[in-house]
Amino acid sequence: MYRGFLRSMFVYSLLLGLACSLWAKPGREFYASDIRESMEKGDKLAILMVHFGSAYPEARTQVLDVMNKRVKEAFPDVEVRQAYSARSVVSRLRAQGVWVQLPADALVELRDQGFTHVIIQPTIIIEGVEMEAIRKEAEQRKGLFKDLRVGNPLLYDDTDYEAVMKAVSSPSGVTKNGAKLLVAHGTYHASNSAYAKLGYMFQTKGMKDYYTGTREGFPTIEDVGEQMRQAGHKRVQLIPFMFVLIRGTENTVTDFWQKGLRQQGFDVDIYLKPLGENPAIRSLFIDHIRFAMKYKRATIFDRKKLYTH
Repeated sequence: MYRGFLRSMFVYSLLLGLACSLWAKPGREFYASDIRESMEKGDKLAILMVHFGSAYPEARTQVLDVMNKRVKEAFPDVEVRQAYSARSVVSRLRAQGVWVQLPADALVELRDQGFTHVIIQPTIIIEGVEMEAIRKEAEQRKGLFKDLRVGNPLLYDDTDYEAVMKAVSSPSGVTKNGAKLLVAHGTYHASNSAYAKLGYMFQTKGMKDYYTGTREGFPTIEDVGEQMRQAGHKRVQLIPFMFVLIRGTENTVTDFWQKGLRQQGFDVDIYLKPLGENPAIRSLFIDHIRFAMKYKRATIFDRKKLYTH
């Protein structure tokens, strides 16, 4: 009964996700508005990179710091700052003597330092709970600036999905033989449909050896295991579909999938690199920043004006 409920929710949320992606175009959910052209003499522009964060030095130096550096290289004339959205990570780091700001703190500091225009770019995968929290944070503090915008998560419109499909299949180390399974944390939020949509697009775009699965939500380990078994696969490579990867047994997602699939009789190995180490994924986030600089999200009032004219 519960599995039937999950599938019903999946169909509903997948249709919702497909419908929403149709609006992720300039002139619908967004309209042309170059942030630089609106700036006056004395105005200052900043980019605030918001990461979920990590308490592990290796993850910060090899992933988060590199992402920030690539953004600075792409926008050399713009101030680039960072904040972590996970309070637990921030508290742990501060206890270790490592100072990291929460988004609210970083925004107030930018205002106090005279910045008038800010683009927040999260390194988040889907339009889920974390993105909702960041958008709410921005909405509450938009009065601090002349213009405050939030860039989109990794998977937003169909072109993002296609770019991600290409990115995850290109790195060396990804096996050419057997099944490739992208594993994510997942969520019971309706946005979890993004993972199922990505898996569906792999199948319809001719990449039939690629699958997606989540620890929470759909597709489940039982569903994906059955899919791969019916396709005749015996070997599976797990590809962590996370911006930052905790290596070893502390990564509950990859550990869960590895043990579960082995119990189902699959030969399993793991591709031990997170999305944040993939140059093409970093480039996609930078493209989202460029988009946010050129286009502004339309409010419900903006859309009403559009429809009444």
